[in-house]
Amino acid sequence: LVATNAARFRLAAGPGKRLLEFGLRRAQGPDGGLSASRYSYIGGFDGTSNVIAGKLYGIPLFGSMAHSYIASFTSMSEVKVQ
Repeated sequence: LVATNAARFRLAAGPGKRLLEFGLRRAQGPDGGLSASRYSYIGGFDGTSNVIAGKLYGIPLFGSMAHSYIASFTSMSEVKVQ
């Protein structure tokens, strides 16, 4: 089901759009996140945020940062540009 839905998203988005899977936080069961990442990639997604799935299955990794990290700053003056 996941691969089929991923393929539908790929067809709708077309080949020129990047599709990424970020569903690990909402995964059901102990291996739900791995399965969703793997089958999304099989269905045509370009990558995942799931580091373990990336390492196990060779899926390209893309990331974000935790909301709690962003919320830890009270103003832009606390942010150091690197």
